[in-house]
Amino acid sequence: MHRNMDERLPLMEATDGARIEGVTCVRATEERTSQRGTTFRRILLGNRHGQFTLNVWQDQMPAWHGIAQGDGVWVSLIGRAGSGGYGPSWSHGEVVRLDDSHPVRDDLLPPCPVPEAELRQRWDALVAQLSAPAQALLAVVLREVTEEDYWRAPAAQRLHHAVAPFGLVWHSCEVAEAALLLARLPRYTALLNTDVLILGGLLHDVGKTLEYAVQPGVGITRAPLAAARYHTTLGVQIVTAAVTRAEAELAAAGTPRWLVDAVLAVIESHHGIREHGSPTAPASAESWVLHAADLVSARLAATQQALETATPLAEPTWYRAGTQYLQAFHEVAVLANTPPLPDAPREAVAPTVEVGEIPEGVVRLNINLEEAR
Repeated sequence: MHRNMDERLPLMEATDGARIEGVTCVRATEERTSQRGTTFRRILLGNRHGQFTLNVWQDQMPAWHGIAQGDGVWVSLIGRAGSGGYGPSWSHGEVVRLDDSHPVRDDLLPPCPVPEAELRQRWDALVAQLSAPAQALLAVVLREVTEEDYWRAPAAQRLHHAVAPFGLVWHSCEVAEAALLLARLPRYTALLNTDVLILGGLLHDVGKTLEYAVQPGVGITRAPLAAARYHTTLGVQIVTAAVTRAEAELAAAGTPRWLVDAVLAVIESHHGIREHGSPTAPASAESWVLHAADLVSARLAATQQALETATPLAEPTWYRAGTQYLQAFHEVAVLANTPPLPDAPREAVAPTVEVGEIPEGVVRLNINLEEAR
């Protein structure tokens, strides 16, 4: 059988009898037991197009011997009809482990949709608005994490800005820019400090340089310490360490302690409440604005991603109801902003009124709305 070891596996929804083949990666694997007590392996397959799960049953397991998380594989899959309340699924026909040097292991993530040159321009424009003391604080923090790691980091595993490199920079620039837009509201301009808004936007997620990593064949992973220490507390740790190491440098630059404290407050409170990972709730005006700006950036990016990867409404699937509703609202919004076509001249039609047998004292009207329109 001819195998194309360069073509990526098309990640599509299974239909009964469908056949697909190509290269992908084993992003995760887990041993599980069915309700009938049968042991099987659940494998998460993925490449730059997306990911989906594949159940490997006992009679198929020998073919997967020696294949582990992070490995690249060539697979052929066969669609099976759903049963027992579950939708259609894929079953594997053949699998071949790829060499570790295969490029599929390094191109699991979609590219950042914003070119690096544009991100650099936006970053420079934000930094140019900072005072010299604020620029000094930003410089020592980036030196602590290294600017290379900051620009290489993703902003999330999957929900928003889940790209690497540039995911964190893309999201951080959006947050700072959104915060500055909110600061233009006339009544509140004098209340908000520009240095805190920009630094808070660019550094609010700096803890993600320690929280996330990109692993070949797997994609974006969370560091073990992230289970105990969220990026809000990791960010506070990074900034505190940077300021301690560069105390004399910051003093010479005139960086005030209140600015450091304000940035730390933004970092630890930008998720709003403890249940969402914030040790403290937003207390300052800048903290509230950056909390809102963070939500705007994350939710808009997630919505855009859902719309771009959604199944057409004409072909709904049983497990994408949320995306279907999102599409429906999006299409309603598009129609609402589309100028209506002029109605053709119509003859006036009198409403049709039907009166049948009704209880005494009750009047019932049945108007044909189509003719009455």
